[in-house]
Amino acid sequence: MAKFEGIIPPVITVFDSEENVDIEKTLEFIDHLIEEGVHGIFVAGSTGEYTLMDNSERKELIKEAVNVTKDRLPLLAGTAANDTKTAIELSQFAESVGAAAATVALPHYPKPSQAGLYEHYKQIADNISIPLLAYNWPGQHAGLNIEPETVKRLVEEDIIAGIKDSSDLQWGIGHLAEVKRLTGDKISVLTGFANQLLPALSLGACGSVCTIGNIIPRKIVSIYENFQKGNYKKAKKIQLEILPIINMLEVDPGTVKMALKLLGHEVGSFRSPIIEPSDEAKQEIKGILQSQGLLEQ
Repeated sequence: MAKFEGIIPPVITVFDSEENVDIEKTLEFIDHLIEEGVHGIFVAGSTGEYTLMDNSERKELIKEAVNVTKDRLPLLAGTAANDTKTAIELSQFAESVGAAAATVALPHYPKPSQAGLYEHYKQIADNISIPLLAYNWPGQHAGLNIEPETVKRLVEEDIIAGIKDSSDLQWGIGHLAEVKRLTGDKISVLTGFANQLLPALSLGACGSVCTIGNIIPRKIVSIYENFQKGNYKKAKKIQLEILPIINMLEVDPGTVKMALKLLGHEVGSFRSPIIEPSDEAKQEIKGILQSQGLLEQ
């Protein structure tokens, strides 16, 4: 199966003042990330607010993102849906326009059983030819966690080519470690949390699909590339240095876009129910960016 490696940011989606998807500005931001040295692009994911977009918007975004990344970087398309039929439709569309892979978050409302998760991914894989990646995030997926044994079964049957593992709650990085133990090097295991990047790489992860890659892509890339070169002390230094900005993401759901605005990027407005951070939150975000040397005091 195809391997996906390195830093693959889950790209923000830019909305205009009327809360419409601004494709042009989104593609400009993707260009910026590519220039910063990332290894792939993931659109229509959680950071891209896919749950706030209808299917036609998601399809247009995927199609245009493929066009701008073509022959440059692999484009992972977010094609998740709580019903299998829609997930298949979106995944087939992603394949038809040239996406490198379909990345499908767990269907979580209503919560299926582990057997139901297996069937969901099997049916999608049976209907597409491009690689399929699972996406696990209990913190956002109503507490649903795909069990490592279920991942192992999907791997053994060549159903998935990878997993974006954003496990938290009681599992932490232990979930990713157990997935690696059970699947070895057969698939791409990508951590979804930048604060786990270096530990995950040391356990054999292939890289990260992390939100903070939108804000400090070059630094996240540097951790990965230093690790690959054996510069472990340098990688550790950067990993520890950026923890405050990673923790900043807990400030408010609109933190990513607000941080990017402060850094001078045109990232548009917020789509309801995501709202602009409070003045207090803005000051906190600004202070953290300044402490990291990203903004002047």
